[in-house]
Amino acid sequence: MSVQTCVCYCTDRSYLFPTLVSALQARAHATPDIADIIIVCFDVDAATISIATSICDKNNIILFSRSGSDIDGAPAMLGRLYLDEILPENYKNILYVDGDTQVKSSLNEFLSCPPPEGRFFASADPMVFLLDDNSKAGEFVRNHFLGIGLNPEQSRQYFNTGVLYFNRSAWAVIAEQARTIIRSQNTMSRFPDQDILNIVGIERALPMSLSWNFPVFLFNARLENTIQPKIVHYMSQPKPWEGIFRPWKTGDYEPYPAFVAAYPEIAGLWKRGSLLRTVRYFAQQHYKCFCETRRWGHGALHAQILSYEAKCRDAGKTEQLPV
Repeated sequence: MSVQTCVCYCTDRSYLFPTLVSALQARAHATPDIADIIIVCFDVDAATISIATSICDKNNIILFSRSGSDIDGAPAMLGRLYLDEILPENYKNILYVDGDTQVKSSLNEFLSCPPPEGRFFASADPMVFLLDDNSKAGEFVRNHFLGIGLNPEQSRQYFNTGVLYFNRSAWAVIAEQARTIIRSQNTMSRFPDQDILNIVGIERALPMSLSWNFPVFLFNARLENTIQPKIVHYMSQPKPWEGIFRPWKTGDYEPYPAFVAAYPEIAGLWKRGSLLRTVRYFAQQHYKCFCETRRWGHGALHAQILSYEAKCRDAGKTEQLPV
């Protein structure tokens, strides 16, 4: 009998390198009879596909090469909106994961608790915790959510789309609605597919612990011991394959040179910054660490995150949902 669950990535050539690293980690942390690991590449040249396919074949990862025309010429990041059309029909439950992630521990228990029919799991976006914040950032978030048509209650349910665990039947409905909106727009918002997915899907979303989509900057909030990140999402710049920058350490950077050491043929896809950019990131991340530790390490923002996590844990106990 075919496996009915998969962990799926969508990428173009520019993000294929980190996506392969994350997919290899996912494979190591998901038993093959529980889930397949799939990478869908869009508009990647034949030579690169050949290299990537060889690596995937050696590691029990499935790679699909698709044209941008299969997603209406949209950027690869919107590929998740077409997975119901692209993936083989045997996959009933799909864990979508962004390529700028690392899988830190077992996915088996999580994957074994698929979302209810018609629903999907998603973690709160960090912007949600700023809704009551009396700052420019808080004002921006409130105005942004209002501008995309979310009411105050919906604003507090706004989810991040970097990691989504969805029931395929539910996703087919949500994705089609999202694609219809995108086709009708001349311009994209600041958070294009994320905003649209919230607009059409927020009523079907079930809250998921931040442990499955842990924003890397929350390491500065001293929350890792409480939340215990299982999938770390390296939002914004820099990225861990560019070097060792706070708040991550050597262990977050090491998978990338180790990957190249094992598969030197992939080295051409490893993009590292210039010396000037490295120095700038070093200074930037130290400054952000100082600011974020002060703002998120205690007080109202810290308490809101802990409250959200407590609700996710309580839901997991009473409704047998993954925590």
